[in-house]
Amino acid sequence: MSATSHSRFAILLDGALTPTDRLRTQLDGCRVLAADGGIRHAETLGLEPELWLGDFDSAGETLEQRFSTIRRQSYPSEKAVSDGEIAIRHALDEGAEEVVLVGALGGERSDHAFFNLAGATSLAIERPALRVMLTSGLEEALPLLPGRLLRPDWPAGTLFSIPGFTAMSGLTVRNAKWPLDDVEVPFGSTLTLSNVAENGLEILLREGTTVAICRFDNMAGPV
Repeated sequence: MSATSHSRFAILLDGALTPTDRLRTQLDGCRVLAADGGIRHAETLGLEPELWLGDFDSAGETLEQRFSTIRRQSYPSEKAVSDGEIAIRHALDEGAEEVVLVGALGGERSDHAFFNLAGATSLAIERPALRVMLTSGLEEALPLLPGRLLRPDWPAGTLFSIPGFTAMSGLTVRNAKWPLDDVEVPFGSTLTLSNVAENGLEILLREGTTVAICRFDNMAGPV
């Protein structure tokens, strides 16, 4: 296990999670924050959050008893931001340079997953030096910033898509089954749905707002 980094944060959210060796490696050395019901993933991943934030409307009595020793920071249930956003802002206040949003994809609430994707992308645009990743263990998403080459470390054969939140201009995809060279992608187009990574995948965007999102198959480890 690596020494804990002061600037790398894992934030546990209440979405779907499949623990994998890859995910455990990514979280090694991270400071850990839990947002409300996301605390349930701490035990699965063998993590102890330094702080548990939220209104605790999703946690329930069982989780509150199980994690009674974790320091808490409470907020009212009627508020203008999510518990996850509160946890992210706390990490930024603590000097975060990298944020891994664990349990940010999938789960029972598609609206939460969408807002996690949109919020993480907005955050990456707001703070270009900040590294942001969303993960469920089986899926990962990375914001794609205009003018910045993205080189995901996804193994060859990984299925990925680039769903545009807007129209996209100058999209280039190299080292993929279906490469693209400086193409225009209208908003809502499925041109960038279901590509396959090859070794050394590279993605570059000139204008637009989007993420690259992938799914790993055959990578699930024991729970």
